[in-house]
Order: sequence, then structure tokens, then C-alpha cells
Amino acid sequence: MDLHTLVSLFDSTLHPEPEVRQAAEQQLQNLEPQDGFLAILLQMIIAADIPIGTKQSVSIYFKNRIRRSWSGTQRALEQYAPISEADRTVTKENILLAIYSSPQAIKLQLTECLGVTLKYDFPEQWPQLMGQVKEFLHAPDAQKVYTGLLALLEVVRLYRYATSKRDLIDNIALELLPQLQKIADDAVSSDNELAMRLTWISFKVYYNCIQTGIPPSFKAPDQLVAWGTSFIKMIEKPVAFDKETMDESSAKEPVWKAKKWAFRSINRLYARYGNPALLPSSDSKKNMPFAKLFTANFLPQLVQVYLKQVEGYATGQIWMSLRVRSLVAMFLSDCVKEKSSWKLVKPHTEGIVSHFIFPQMCFSRADQELWEDNPVEYVQKRIDPLDDFGSPHVAASSLLIDLAVDRKKSTLSFILSFINNVLTTYAQSPTEARDPRAKDGALNMMGALCGGLCSRKSPIFDTLPDFLLTHVLPEFKSQLGFLRARALDTYCRYSSVQFQDKQVLGSIFESVFSLLSDPELPVRVHAALALQPMIENEDVRDALSSHLPQVMQMFLNLTNEIDSDTISPVIEEFVEVFADRMEPFAVQLAQQLCDTFMRVMSDAVSKAPEITSANLDDISDKTMAAMGVLKTLGTLVLNLEGSPEVVYNLEEVLFPIVRFVLEQRLVDLYDEVFEILDCCMFAVKAVSVNAWGLFESIYTCFTNDGIDFIEEMLPSLDNYVSYGTDVVTSNSEVQARLFNIIETVMKSERVGENDRVCACKLMEAIMLHGRNKIDGMIPGFISLAAAYLLSSDAIETSHFLVYTLEVVLNALHYNPSIALTVLEQYKWTEGIFTRLLQNANKFARVHDKKLMILGLTAVLGVPAAQLPPALQNGLPQLFEGVLQTFRTLDTAIEAREAMQRMYEGGSDDDLDEEFEWDGNEDEDFGEDEDDDVDNYENEYLQHLASKASKALGGNTDLENSLGSDDDGDDDEYDEGLDEEYSLDTPLDHIDAYLVLQDRLTEMQAHNMGTYNAIMQSLSAENGQFLQSLIEEADQKRISQASGNSQQQ
Repeated sequence: MDLHTLVSLFDSTLHPEPEVRQAAEQQLQNLEPQDGFLAILLQMIIAADIPIGTKQSVSIYFKNRIRRSWSGTQRALEQYAPISEADRTVTKENILLAIYSSPQAIKLQLTECLGVTLKYDFPEQWPQLMGQVKEFLHAPDAQKVYTGLLALLEVVRLYRYATSKRDLIDNIALELLPQLQKIADDAVSSDNELAMRLTWISFKVYYNCIQTGIPPSFKAPDQLVAWGTSFIKMIEKPVAFDKETMDESSAKEPVWKAKKWAFRSINRLYARYGNPALLPSSDSKKNMPFAKLFTANFLPQLVQVYLKQVEGYATGQIWMSLRVRSLVAMFLSDCVKEKSSWKLVKPHTEGIVSHFIFPQMCFSRADQELWEDNPVEYVQKRIDPLDDFGSPHVAASSLLIDLAVDRKKSTLSFILSFINNVLTTYAQSPTEARDPRAKDGALNMMGALCGGLCSRKSPIFDTLPDFLLTHVLPEFKSQLGFLRARALDTYCRYSSVQFQDKQVLGSIFESVFSLLSDPELPVRVHAALALQPMIENEDVRDALSSHLPQVMQMFLNLTNEIDSDTISPVIEEFVEVFADRMEPFAVQLAQQLCDTFMRVMSDAVSKAPEITSANLDDISDKTMAAMGVLKTLGTLVLNLEGSPEVVYNLEEVLFPIVRFVLEQRLVDLYDEVFEILDCCMFAVKAVSVNAWGLFESIYTCFTNDGIDFIEEMLPSLDNYVSYGTDVVTSNSEVQARLFNIIETVMKSERVGENDRVCACKLMEAIMLHGRNKIDGMIPGFISLAAAYLLSSDAIETSHFLVYTLEVVLNALHYNPSIALTVLEQYKWTEGIFTRLLQNANKFARVHDKKLMILGLTAVLGVPAAQLPPALQNGLPQLFEGVLQTFRTLDTAIEAREAMQRMYEGGSDDDLDEEFEWDGNEDEDFGEDEDDDVDNYENEYLQHLASKASKALGGNTDLENSLGSDDDGDDDEYDEGLDEEYSLDTPLDHIDAYLVLQDRLTEMQAHNMGTYNAIMQSLSAENGQFLQSLIEEADQKRISQASGNSQQQ
């Protein structure tokens, strides 16, 4: 390889003629496998006499080569030529020098390469790196220092979330971060760009060091003071700006990035480790001393710094980027929750609300530009809270809610008064003097507070109808689109408010319905969202019914326009509420939804091979939109359960998109398409020809990458077995496919025990539904379970243990002779039965207990002479296991019925308590009073636990465990399985009492040896208990006979 030739080739890759470019790229690909190729590329990047354009082309090629092939995985080797060891060595020896020698644009490319090499080689294959980094950090050359910082950032980012290598981060913090603090502190006072880059990267390294833990050295007061001082100096550093030209593009300049990372570092330090009110219980003991030190000695100054920034922003003396405004609001929200910081913030709350929160809530110039230039993006960013996450608007809303809810006695009155003044001023001003943006902000604030203000205990609950009539509903006819949208959004949030005049709701419905045809896209979207809560009213439903096809078409058009899932919940609820009226045009609706899905996902699939930061968000939005469409289709099918012919017609429309998702390996949508398939089979209680046509696609999907999604596949696979039993039991190829799925999951190291439980459930379904027809599968099932049961350390959880034992029990219930023959053939009998009886107490569900009884009584029905020797001597123990299971069966049945009543028939009123406005005074800081904001979430969990324990018989273990700081005993927590009251299997139709009675009768007639052995072993107590079980069986037979005679 000649250097000049390579320079010529890379210059040719920039040639305007496509043929020249393609020829050069092909020659470069041919050179890739040659030893020394990467070394020459690095030489070209470092060389001083090569043009910058050529260097950029070389650096991009170098980066792509590293990204594709450095991992050395089998997949990489199959697609690309390997990188030689010599090239790997040269790369690691020279990459820091290359970064140092390159201009900024190329530095970024090479730093990304460094991150890839670190991922696969550091520290084991690159132990000398940290020595190089340390040398660079202490160099007198600022560019070398900058290179060292970039390298250190890549190292820290690599391990920022790793808990297993936390000591690496801690050592870096101890050895190198003091030098970084000195670098940052010296650079803050300078105004040149490189100094600001040094500051920004130093702060970013600090931030990444405290992502999942705080290094012990950071807790030292001297380090805390040093870093805190540097952060404050950067935040308070005066920077000149032009109010007229300043915009968000300026936020990318190094000085503003340095300010942002100073704010981020302080926020993370305080929220995660320095705020006693926010410490996770798991970290409380470890970090509480630091939190108390932080709040007592450092927080007061930080609060003053943030408040000064708020004041400067309000007066126009300080410019804040959107992200910084969001960070300031987040910090103040955290301060509201802790008593000592709240005392510092409290005197300033009125200014914070009126001069900081309110401006963020108003419709801005940037909002106006986005609305006009890209209404689709406006909808995605401003209406979807996930897309707008991290914006100052969302952060300001959260701060407003925290003030009004957590410190309501100090703030709510002023907040409501402020909002009222803005709205009243607007209403009383002449039209030309009104400020519509201010009204938008006031309504936005009211919308944010709707959760509490809609409560019946709200101090303004009785005035809400007048508020809507006076300030909201008139704006439905506003000349300004953003006010129409805001009015719709506000009404949607307060739609639970009742009006004395029933005609008002009809008028609102007409207005909202008409706004579905508004010329402005965001208004139409808000109109659709506002209709959703309105259909709870019967009059509105009646009014809508005649327009239903038209409305659904409008919803579909909106979905097509915005390519996101914003409207999907509305369509889904309409499908559910109007299920009885959807049937005539269900297939047409499904076809349109499928067309929307295919349009959206075909576009996303076409972009997927070349995912970039530019199109990643677009692909994500399209995927979410497709996901929403699929969920709606699943709801549509489920609500047509009583119309099998319609569902069969829907399958013709739906299954092509299911096949498309599986064949394109769109793993993000697997859950939804398997849900659709599950719904179709469940709705008709059968497996159609079309559904069987998908079975091969599902199997192919599983063999490709579907093993990771076995949990999502299971309901559909179970339906194939449950509703397609005839095919499963008669088609050996289907049996082979199912067994391969099960075997792969049970043996693969790629999955965990939750996935193996899915395999066990599928084995159970096959044995329960295929009784007497799948004998050939039984030995394989037993072998898969025995591999775990006969190894002392193969099973980690009781959850998996129970299911593996139940595979054996199902085999015994299916055919005890086949099962016992397999167990005895491999000498597994004694080991498995011993483990079964030892863990009988873990069989907690009704299903488990029934299976235990059926499996063991099946063994007792085998003639004694045909039993394995180990069982012949253990018959009394087996029967004892049956009796012990019966002792708790009725309790388990009662618990399941109680749970069913709670979920289906009970009232949730006591769980949906009114918003509490009458709490204790929150500003009286008594010496013994804890005035941190209460952990309402934990209290609510305990409340739910209490309700559940009462429904399940009064067991308080769950309730107590939620209220305790003790980690508890993992083994105890892992006991048994949670009851599944909706679980439906053939066992539900089997009465265990009658099975026991029948088995004993058979034994008396045909197996006296076994019968005598177990009867003679019974204690007096067990004898009486057995008699009670027989009497219970007699009563059940009498009841059954009585019921049958009445039916006749």
C-alpha cells in the first residue's frame, strides 16, 4: 500500500462523478484486509501535509472500519474482514496522538473510535491506557490536556452504569479527578474556546462518575468544596449576549455547554445523593451522612446561586438555554421536597411562580414558529409528554405541581390568585390590548394543576363550572389557533366537572366535534383528545353514534398526518366503547388501520439499514405510531368476541401485517402482533386455516431471534395447543416444531428462568390438552425437567422449581405408566419424588394443589407390583402428600375467589381516594417534626397490600414487607407462586375431591395391596380427615345430581 495512492483514492471518494467514487470505494474495500491498512490511515490523519478534506474522509473511513470489525465477533467476521493484531496494536499506541494532532471535527470521529476500542479491549488488553491519559492530563500543552480529558470521558462513560466495575470509577475519581478539578478551575476564568472545552469536558467526566454511585473521594469536604466552587464560578461567569439575536443555536457553544454541565452536575449530586428526602431506601444508610453534610454546609449557597440565576433571567440580564431552564426548575422542585431547602426557597416562591414558571408555560415565539413551520413536529413535541421530556415547559409544570401539592398551604392561594388575575385582566381588557400568550400560560398552569383541583375537596371545586364557562369554552371560537388548542386541552383535563345546565355539555360536544375539522392540525389533534373523556356520557355516545364512521375516519386521517401514537389511545377507547356498533364496518376500519401501519413501517424499514442521529427520532416515532395501531387492532378483535365470522374476516386483513413484522424481524412490535394473534384465536376459540398459516412464520421467527421473546409468544403458542388440539395431536411436524421451541428455551444459556417457565407452561398445555394422543412427547418433557431437578444448583428460584416439578406431575397425570417407566429407566424416580415431597409447601395456587393431587393419585392407581421399588416402599408418604395438599386446598380456593371478587365485582372507591387538601401545616418546622415531603407512593403500595391481604384471608406478610426497611429473606420472598384467578386450563373442570374418591374406589376393587398399605399407615387424625374428604365428595355428587335433574 502506497501512501500517495491512498491519498488519491480518498480524494476520489469525494469526486462529483458517481462512477469515480464507487471505483475508489471498491479499491479501498479490497485493501481493507491487508495488514497495516489501519496504521497507514492513522499516519494520514496525523500527517501535516495532507489536506483537511482528505483527512476528514480518511477519519470517517477509519471510524467505520473500527465500528464494523473491532469487536471480532462471529457476526462481524462473517460480514467484514478482520483487523490484524498488528493494526490493533498500532491503533491503540497512536490514537491519542492522532486525536491530539487533529482539528476539532476529526477529534470527534477519532474519539468515537477510541470508545469502540475501549469497549472491547479495556482494561484487560489495554492496561497502559490510563498511564497515557494521566501523562496527557498533566501536560503543559492545553491541547494535550484536552485530549486526555476526551479519553478519560470515554473510559468513564463506558463504566458509568456498571455496578460490577464500580471500583474502576472510584479509583479514577481518587487518582485523576483532583487534577481535573484543577484544570476546570483554571480554565473557568479564561474566555477562549479551548478553555471552555476543558471546563465542559471536566464537568462531564464528574457527572458520569456519579451516575450510579458517588465515589468515596467525592464525599470528602475538601473535594466537595473544590468542585462546588468550580461549578458556581462557571454558572456565575458573566457572558455577553445580544437579546435580539440570541437563540438555541448558541447553546452549542462551549461556554454555554460548560454552564449546562455545571448545572447538571449539581442537580445530579443533590437529587441522587445530597437530598435526604429523595434518598432511595437502599442507599439511605450509606449516603445519609453525606446528604446531611451537603444540605447543612453546601446547599444554602447553591440555592442562592440558582435563585440569582432565576432573577437574572427574569430581568433579562442572564440568558438561559432551554435545557438550563429545565435544570433550574428541576433543582427547585427537589428543594421543595426537603424541609431545610424549602425554608430557603419559600420566601421567593411568588417571584418563582410569576417570573420563572409562568413565562415557561406561555405560548412562545419558538412555539409559534414550530406551529407554523412544522405542525407535525409541534404535535409530537408539545402534546406528547415523552417527546417533550426535559423541556423547560415540562420541568416548570412539575415545579408548579410540587409547589401547589407539596407546599399547598404556603403557595396554592397565591398561585390560584395569580392565575385568576391573568385571566381576569385578559377578560376585562379591550380586544386590542389583550395578551393571548399570557392567557395561554394561565390556562396551561390550570391544566397542570387539574389533578388536585378536580378533587371534590379542592378549595375551588365549586367554582370550576364558572371557570370553564367564562375562561375556557369561549376560546373554542378564538381567532388564534393556539388558544383554540389550549381551550380544548384545558377542557379535556377538567372534563369531569359537571354543569347544572345539561344543555351545556351538548353545546361543548358540538364545538369539539366541529373542531375536528379545524384548519390547524394541532387543534384537530386536541379536539380528538377532548372527545375521549366525553364518551363516558351516554348523551354524547348517542350523539356520536350516527357520526361514528366519519369520526373514526377523522382519527385515522390524523394518525396518518402525525405518524405518532398520540391518537391511538382515543381510537382504542372508541373501539372499546362502541364495540356493538363497530361490527358493520369493523373490517373496513381494520383495513384502513393496516394500510396506515404498512405505510408507516415500510418507511421506517427503508431507513433502518442506515440509522443516523438525524433519522433515529423519526424511526422511533413511526414505530410508536405503528405500535399504537396494532394495539387498537387487538382491542377491535377482542371486542368482537361474540362475532366469530367478523373475526375470521378480520384475520384476512390482519395476518399479513403479522407476517410482515415477523419476517422483517421488527422486534419492537413482536409484543403487539402476538397479542393480535392471541386475540383472534381467543375470540373465536379456534385456530383457523389462516392462523395455522402463520405457525411456520412464528417458528422461523423463533429460530432467528425470537427466543428472546418467548414470553410474548407464549399466549399464541398456548392457543395453538388449546384451540388447535386436533392438529397438534395428529401432526408430527407441528409436534416437532413445538418440542424444538421448548427444548431450545430449556437448554439455551441466552435466556433466564422466567423464559424457561414459559417452556414449562407450554409443556403443561400440550399434556393437558393432548391427553392420550401425544405419548411420544412425554419422555422428552420429563428429560428436560429432570436435567434441572436432579442438579443441586441448576434451579435458582422457587418459581422455576415449582414449574419443573409440575412438568413431572403433568406427565404422571397424563399417563403414570409412561412417566414412571421413563423415570425408572434413567433411575430418576427416587430423586425427583423426594424433591417433589420436600417442596410440596411451595405449591400455593389452586392449580398447583390440584396438579399435586392428580399427579400423586395417578401414581396410587398403578398396581403395586408395577410401581418402581422406591415408590412401593413410599406409598404412605405419597398419600400423606395428597392429604396435606387437601388441607390447604379450600383455603387456596377461597383466596382465589376473594381475589376475583376484588378485581371483578368489588368497588375501587376506597383505592381511588380523593386528593387530600387538608394535610398538616407544612411550614411549621418543629424540632421533633419531620417536614420532608411524605413518600406517598410507598404509603399507597402499603394500602394496596393491605387490601389484597384482606381479600386473600388476612395475611399481613405482604403488607409488612412493603413497610419494612429490612431486605428480608430472599428464600421466604420466593415461596410459592402468585394466584392467577384468570388462569383457565382443563384442570378447572376437574373436582379433586371426586378424583380422590374415585381413585380409592378403584384401588379397593383392583389394587387392594396399595389400598391396604396406605390405609394401615394413616394416623387417627388423618383417618378422620380422609373421612371428611369422602363425605365432602358425597355432598358434591348429590349437588351435581340435583343440578342435573333440575336442568332436565
